[in-house]
Amino acid sequence: MNNEISELCLCQGNEDNTVSRAEELFNFMRWLSCFLFFSCYPSAPYKRKIMAMELIQIMINVWPVLPSSQESSASMSPESCLYPYSVGITSPESTFLLVGSIIDSWDRLRESSFRILLHFPTPLPGISSDEMVQKVITWAKKLVCSPRVRESDAGALTLRLLFRKYVLDLGWRVRVSVSVVCSHSQNSPLNGDYHKCPAIHPVMEYVKSLIHWLDVAVEEGEKDLAEACKNSFVHGVLLALRYTFEELDWNSDAVLCSISDMRHALEKLLELVVRITSMALWVVSADAWYLPEDIDDMVDADAFLLDGPDEMDAALPSIKQEDKCTKSIQDARPSDQVVMVGCWLAMKELSLLLGTIIRKIPLPSYSCSGSMESGHPSYDSIDASVTAISEGMLDLKQLEKIGNHFLEVLLKMKHNGAIDKTRAGFTALCNRLLCSNDPMLCKLTESWMEQLMDRTVAKGQTVDDLLRRSAGIPAAFTALFLAEPEGAPKKLLLRALRWLIDVAKGSLLSPSETNCTNVSCQISSTKSDQETDSTLVTETIATVKTSKIRDEGVVPTVHAFNVLRAAFNDTNLASDTSGFAAEALIVSIRSFSSPYWEIRNSACLAYTSLVRRMIGFLNVHKRESARRALTGLEFFHRYPLLHPFVFNELKIATELLGDALSGQTESNLAKAVHPSLCPMLILLSRLKPSPIASETGDDLDPFLFMPFIMKCSTQSNLRVRILASRALTGLVSNEKLPTVLLNIASELPQAENQIASPVASIPLYLANGAHHVSYNLIHGLLLQLGSLVHVNCRNLADFSRKDQILGDLMKVLAMCSWFASPKRCPCPLLNCTFLQVLDHMLSVAKSCHLSKNLFAIRNLLLELSTECLDVEASYGFQYYDPTIAELRQQAASSYFSCLFQPSDEVGEEVFQIPKRSPLNSMLFQTHEVENSGFLERLIRSFSDSSYEVRLVTLKWLHKFLKSRPGNEINYLSSSDTRIIQNWTKANLQPTLMKLLELEKNHRCMYHILRIIFTWNLLKFQELSEEKSDGTLYVGALDCDSVLQLWDRLISLLKLTRHAKTQEILICCLAICVRQFIRLFSCFTLTDKGQKTAGYNESGQMERSAFFYECITFYVNLIKERSSSSEPVNMRKAAAESMFASGLLEQAEVIASSVINQQISSKNSFSCFKHQDAASTYAHQILEMWFTCIKLLEDEDDGIRQRAATDIQKFLSPKSSGTTSDTRGARTQVEKVIELSFDRLSSIFGHWIVYFDCLLRWVLDAGNYVISKGDLVRRVFDKEIDNHHEEKLLISQICCSHLEKLPITKSWAGKSFDNEEVRNYLLDWRSRFFQQLVSFAKDHIGKLGVDWIGGVGNHKDAFLPLYANLLGFYAVSNFIFNLETIDGMHLLSDMSELGKAINPFLWNPLISSLYSLIDRLHDNKFGATTNCINARFGDGIWDNFDRFFLLR
Repeated sequence: MNNEISELCLCQGNEDNTVSRAEELFNFMRWLSCFLFFSCYPSAPYKRKIMAMELIQIMINVWPVLPSSQESSASMSPESCLYPYSVGITSPESTFLLVGSIIDSWDRLRESSFRILLHFPTPLPGISSDEMVQKVITWAKKLVCSPRVRESDAGALTLRLLFRKYVLDLGWRVRVSVSVVCSHSQNSPLNGDYHKCPAIHPVMEYVKSLIHWLDVAVEEGEKDLAEACKNSFVHGVLLALRYTFEELDWNSDAVLCSISDMRHALEKLLELVVRITSMALWVVSADAWYLPEDIDDMVDADAFLLDGPDEMDAALPSIKQEDKCTKSIQDARPSDQVVMVGCWLAMKELSLLLGTIIRKIPLPSYSCSGSMESGHPSYDSIDASVTAISEGMLDLKQLEKIGNHFLEVLLKMKHNGAIDKTRAGFTALCNRLLCSNDPMLCKLTESWMEQLMDRTVAKGQTVDDLLRRSAGIPAAFTALFLAEPEGAPKKLLLRALRWLIDVAKGSLLSPSETNCTNVSCQISSTKSDQETDSTLVTETIATVKTSKIRDEGVVPTVHAFNVLRAAFNDTNLASDTSGFAAEALIVSIRSFSSPYWEIRNSACLAYTSLVRRMIGFLNVHKRESARRALTGLEFFHRYPLLHPFVFNELKIATELLGDALSGQTESNLAKAVHPSLCPMLILLSRLKPSPIASETGDDLDPFLFMPFIMKCSTQSNLRVRILASRALTGLVSNEKLPTVLLNIASELPQAENQIASPVASIPLYLANGAHHVSYNLIHGLLLQLGSLVHVNCRNLADFSRKDQILGDLMKVLAMCSWFASPKRCPCPLLNCTFLQVLDHMLSVAKSCHLSKNLFAIRNLLLELSTECLDVEASYGFQYYDPTIAELRQQAASSYFSCLFQPSDEVGEEVFQIPKRSPLNSMLFQTHEVENSGFLERLIRSFSDSSYEVRLVTLKWLHKFLKSRPGNEINYLSSSDTRIIQNWTKANLQPTLMKLLELEKNHRCMYHILRIIFTWNLLKFQELSEEKSDGTLYVGALDCDSVLQLWDRLISLLKLTRHAKTQEILICCLAICVRQFIRLFSCFTLTDKGQKTAGYNESGQMERSAFFYECITFYVNLIKERSSSSEPVNMRKAAAESMFASGLLEQAEVIASSVINQQISSKNSFSCFKHQDAASTYAHQILEMWFTCIKLLEDEDDGIRQRAATDIQKFLSPKSSGTTSDTRGARTQVEKVIELSFDRLSSIFGHWIVYFDCLLRWVLDAGNYVISKGDLVRRVFDKEIDNHHEEKLLISQICCSHLEKLPITKSWAGKSFDNEEVRNYLLDWRSRFFQQLVSFAKDHIGKLGVDWIGGVGNHKDAFLPLYANLLGFYAVSNFIFNLETIDGMHLLSDMSELGKAINPFLWNPLISSLYSLIDRLHDNKFGATTNCINARFGDGIWDNFDRFFLLR
């Protein structure tokens, strides 16, 4: 029995627990819905608002805003059903807030607001009467008529919402033409009986009104195009039409009962499309500014093919006409730009509108003409809603007319943006036609393809047709390619690509000669037709036109290459075009030999696209392709057609190269380098080395190119030698690598008498068997060795084999080491290249485990680099030789890398010196060489005459200093390590200061300052003031030395113009400030009883005042450089400097020293007073904390995350002995902001100045600047610097902390004078009140109230009102907590405030907060102003929290 009772209790407990959890979950969802809606407040940051709107849409999809049955739910309260929304979410105020959000500068926010409102009740709450709908339509039409796109889009979205809610859903009759009309209608068909429809359906009436509006706009444009473009021209109306057709269901009763009306409407629309095109297309064509006054001929639809002679025969204007035209163009350039933009937007919207119609409209279909089954891919791609109607809205001629329009626009338009939109529409049209079962429709695309081909190869084309990479011709071809249904044969693509390649081949098969005779005849005939008094003008114009003429076949060839480039660039066509890649690449490479620059340029672009498509993108740092990377063996087996081509081209190129080396053509390098040599070498250099060799007798073996690549090493052209060395890596497999390396190395002369004169060109093998080589050959061989070691040898997986290769190569190179000796080989380029080869070998040896050749390579490199460093910069020459500077730079890099070489895979931020194993340490001791001169070399390199050497040395030293302590340094003995460390302790700081005085190169100066900052910051962190080991750094300097350094840094900051130098100077100032803090605390904040006998009070007061001035200057500088208007790198430097200065951690130190001397809202800290030293100093610390909090709201993600991580070090009290975990969940930036205020309130909560600062922050957030202009323009004109900053969040945090500060509790006691506290709070309340009233009056007076749903929903009005109301509420609450207060004055203020902000109370958040203020006064004085209860419902939001962003 007891068991049964216990089980029953347990079950009952589980039930109660489940119910409790369900209630908590339901309450959470209700809170979440309110929080998300409140997060959509006007002026909310984009990321918050878009996140909230997207989550609202997700919630609405799960829980509709309206229950499924409105009748049944009307009698049910929200608490009795699963309705996780507050009653206020569908109130008129909330609706107007979302309607106002449609008018936003962000596209996604406008779209999201529209999607949310679609789920709201129909009609929309607050917009349920005819008059209100007409008002919204009128307001939206003003936006549609704006010349700016974002405004017109907002208006068109508003009309789209009205069309969906009132025309489609309710069947209201709405006309938006010249006269706005809205009335109820009950004439919509029922039960699908669309044959009994009235004369005109509301949907058709709305569509016709839009078309009539468009007709009126077109007529205005035909009268005065410039004036029409100032008022949006037609793009706004076209956008409204496009949104309307997107909402329209072509299978709905509204369309089915009005088929004839819809056809007439579309016919009228197509007529308007032609008229708009005739007005706008010529403006955005290539030669718009050179057209005569009469442009009727230019807008003829048949003028696709240009005829050169006819164009030349056109009448030329006279001198007076030219002068007038020139002057008018100069005087009216802004007007011309307005016309250009208006016409471009019109053409873009035309294409988008036609594309929208084509995607959804039913096409004519004939069941007898097609045999497609339902499983056919083309059939499946057709929308089911389209195939339901067999009779189309557009006939064949109209479809052909639309396609011709698209083609005309593509061939004449030169603007890429409009071309992309037109291409999308043309693609949709062709796809619908190709998916049709009517062969007549399918043939339309073939006819357009033929027209396009004819236009591509048309005669008489000029270079104007090549603008923007052939402009719309590639887009038109690509549209046809993309339109072919997936899974079906790509007939158009295959035909076009074959034809394009043949066109590109045409110039190679029969190259045309320069047609000088025809050109001269044209020039002479043109000149002979001109009048004598206009000879100069006509000659100039004729010359310009003649200079644009090219030989027949040149322009079509360029068009073909541009189309091929676009086709191979398109990812969607990658698999379909891969079969033509090899042939297209061959044609592109051969076209590099064309005598025409246009062909060479377009072939180069096509070649680049083909290489990227076939091999992948190149990582320029790693010299490899991350994706689609191929080995040489894979590449040529995948594209076998390329192997014989590359073989033959390399053979021809190297034969020509051999002829050039004979000495006959040495003066002409252009003849020595074959045009196709470089592109082929680049192609081969992109291939990876193969792990296995090809089979014997394989005709596609890339190693067959090896002899030709080796010949390239003799080329006198440096770039060819470099490309040849890179091309070699993909040809040599891992199996052949040792043999190839030794063969190349064996070609190097081992004796000095085997080298030829630097200027002589001697064959590699002479008849008498003597082996003489040129400098070019030696350099080419060394480059090839370096590339093979760096790429092929490094990628070997077998460490022992890798080390064996290095050992064999080292034996050969050791006998050729004289190449790196400037005394024995006076060629800086050879010296530098040999050092680079050894550098690569040393890097590869480091990657080998227990390499036997590591120290042999290192010792040789150290010896040779030392010798090269000792060479004077002049090298004995009287002139500057850049190769000598490059040699000494490489020598310095090699020398220091021999002693301390950072890993390439580890960045500077987390650099760590690798440890040596005991066995490795034994090897090190065995092979250790004497480095006694290293320190002297380091010091001498600091002041080297070559800035390249100084730069390498400074970079090395910075990495050395940032290496983590406790690890041994590569190749340096422990004694050398101690020597360097001892020298840096006593000499680094003064040495750097001397270098800073003498350095003139800004790059070296930057690295000197960087080392100063790094060194001193490390020492400040390692050493305390009491714990000093004799290290000389800023923390150990006296006052005068620190001030001298400060003055030097300030002087550099004022003089330097380099951004990076300014950034590091700001960081260096933090080091001085860190010492100023120590000295200021010692002089000012210590106990006077600890003063020494030599104490000078006046001197120390003067010093303290100066230190305070320096700290104040620094704080203001950080505030200035961390503002959102500064570049991101400068803000990063300001943040880094702030955390390095140590000011933030002083808050806890100074907190106990501040006292409340007086209560005043006008505290001034502009001047330093010794008796108020602690307070003035604490105020600067507060300013620094507030600057840090602003950086936590920076728009750059990296700055916010870094600042959030660094500031957490100061969020835990030092006395607790714990530190915040910088890697945990607290790295969420918003949480860190709250924790920062928590920390400040816990430290300064007893201080009146902190209370005053919080109120001032709220007051500043509510500050405003009202400029002239209407409300709509202010939404789109005002671009803020920081889109991430959220002033309302900071205001709510400040007000929430104000209520919890300890100082507010002490006001009720005897700690403060009650009268003084009351006057202080009344003064603050008056400031908030005055700012509220003045803002309301100024806003209404200058901008008016013409904003849908009230001006309170405008983003510029919401923040000043809400922030000031927050402060007003907080201060009023403090006043009411005092014992005695006069309520009549406060109630009169409330009455005036209610009248002032009454127009803004349509916003639900402002009205709810004002309701709380009103209730606060009512509870205190028993009287209420009753300003909002008459019109706004009280309590529609459950338990409204004024800090809705925090809880």
